[in-house]
Amino acid sequence: MTEGGNEGASSYIAPADSPRVAVLWMIFGSVCFGTMNALVKWTSFHADVWMIIMVRSAVIAFAVAIFAGSQGLSLRVNDKRKMLLRCVVGLTAMILYFTALGRIPIGQAVTLQYTAPLFVALLSGRVIRERVEPVVALLVGTAFVGIALIVSPDLSSIDSDAMLALGSGFFAAMAYMYVRELRNTDSASSVVFWFAAFSVAGSIFQALPDIVGLEWETLAALIGIGIGAGGGQVGITMAYHRANAAWVSAFSYLTVIVATFYGLTLFNETLDVSDWIGGILIVGSGIALVFMAPSSDS
Repeated sequence: MTEGGNEGASSYIAPADSPRVAVLWMIFGSVCFGTMNALVKWTSFHADVWMIIMVRSAVIAFAVAIFAGSQGLSLRVNDKRKMLLRCVVGLTAMILYFTALGRIPIGQAVTLQYTAPLFVALLSGRVIRERVEPVVALLVGTAFVGIALIVSPDLSSIDSDAMLALGSGFFAAMAYMYVRELRNTDSASSVVFWFAAFSVAGSIFQALPDIVGLEWETLAALIGIGIGAGGGQVGITMAYHRANAAWVSAFSYLTVIVATFYGLTLFNETLDVSDWIGGILIVGSGIALVFMAPSSDS
């Protein structure tokens, strides 16, 4: 018999760690997020940040609710405090990032926002008490150098708008660490759904007055953002549920490669020598981390 009213928490069984499964989820999530970035960049010329956040989050919440209902999954929140903190820092990161993405080049914005994995690797030992091997921190740092070489080699030119993207990276790192802690009490579906629902509630009043004036192309792009973000959220959340936060965070750098590809094909960005060197550093670090996959006990 369950004691002390802990029936809700005890009914959820945390998944076993599986680093290679986590990598596959991270790849999926990174492709989805990279596509979302390109759509946000285009849509920012036709809709404001609040509209993007509201439609994006509504699509995710609706999809997860349908999926959970069809599978008989519970969306009950067992750790309300950590879930609220995850939602607050996640929404803050999204507001900062979408604002920056509409003001600065997509490559620079993605680079600065994707300092989040570096923050995770540097802070996870202190915040969620996971062991961070020095070589992991070194490889994550190497990957970050590669990203900087690809999309923003001259960091001295960063302006106040770019600092918004850097701030979003910090808050995103905090969100990822709360996701990792929530694996012990709440399902991935619950984490994704309640973050989406919270984001709708946090943006609906600012966005509603403008919704009637949306053109169908913009609405289609907004829905696409929601689909891409939903896939990304599921992929990232599942990845953090299945492996050490500091280790798996390095693979989210793949989003930058995807976004750079979109920049090349859709936004007329060009690749030079530093881009190729940066790509080698990122891919090389990723391969090294794959072969260093920690055991489920790590």
